[in-house]
Amino acid sequence: MIPHETTKPQVNPRKLVLEGRERELYELICSAAYVPEEQNFSDFCQSLKSGRAWLVSGTRGSGKTAFPEALAAACNLTICIVAGRDGLRQEEILYDWDREEQSEWMQEHLRLAKNLAENERENLLERARREKWKRDFLILGEMGLAYDLAAQAAREPETKSPPILLLDESDKFGASIEDSMLMPLERGLVYVPRLQEGFIGITGWEARPIVVTTSNDLRHKLSAPFVSRHVFSRFNTPSLEKELEILQARCPQASTAQLAFAIKLLDAVRGVAGLEDYPSLRESIDVVNAFERDRLVYLDEQVLLRYFCYFVKTSEAQELLKLQLDYLLLAATAFHPVVDLWLAERDSSWKTMLMNSGSVFATERELDLQISHL
Repeated sequence: MIPHETTKPQVNPRKLVLEGRERELYELICSAAYVPEEQNFSDFCQSLKSGRAWLVSGTRGSGKTAFPEALAAACNLTICIVAGRDGLRQEEILYDWDREEQSEWMQEHLRLAKNLAENERENLLERARREKWKRDFLILGEMGLAYDLAAQAAREPETKSPPILLLDESDKFGASIEDSMLMPLERGLVYVPRLQEGFIGITGWEARPIVVTTSNDLRHKLSAPFVSRHVFSRFNTPSLEKELEILQARCPQASTAQLAFAIKLLDAVRGVAGLEDYPSLRESIDVVNAFERDRLVYLDEQVLLRYFCYFVKTSEAQELLKLQLDYLLLAATAFHPVVDLWLAERDSSWKTMLMNSGSVFATERELDLQISHL
């Protein structure tokens, strides 16, 4: 669990959406340096309105995990995380009993019982056995904790908001783990045998945790009952315009030239046939950050090879792209109608550079018209 900051107010995303303030929520998330794709954000709002969990599928590095993290930062929400991996146990997700403390509890009462009359002894031990299953001895896993925190927040809605529950890389969970999550996702309750209260959680959908489930679609196919408890979205590779918007938000200190070099370069790499794994948005952010950190102002073969490590992750891919160095350098430095016009709209010096470079065969007025149609 990553707790929220208790010294700062919280914002309830579900409440904003139910009040018709989706745009306000969108801008809040953008303030945390994450720019959601409009359709994906719309799907997320539907999950908030319906009380359903949100299942996000997509390639690695497409921003699936970053979305709930940005939401938690923007709204100051506690976030509970279940990370998919081999060997994940239900006790880590839902609950377990502290057997050692339960044993000490019974030993203590057995010692006390020795000095009591027989009828008093039986009453004491019966009560001890019953109270051995009270909440004090229950250890909540991340999912159980999220539903318990949501129930606590529902009792103080003016000051507390429900937490986020991130079920990350769910394709690594396996069937038994998925099955253990079905009841909480559907009913909002985690039933605990022998627990005095019987369950933890809350049935009202408007007070449940904000559940985001991610999947890379690489390991196991998710079961139909598990998927049916979600609203679904697919995170695709963003358009160049959206990628530029994201890069500008995530790397605010990068220069216009560094943004241009990075996105033109990676767009060219994505166009090379024969690669098994193309660079994603994650690699774009890494490259721009590296350019900004190193104060890059130009590209040549030697400089370009220095940054291969950020977006070429196999020896076969490196050998293939080394044969394409001339093409990659040309693409990274040449005029790109989408990239350069987008940047020119936001940076007047970039617009002037385009006009003076001879790359744009248009008058300034014609260039303005092209930019306005983006």
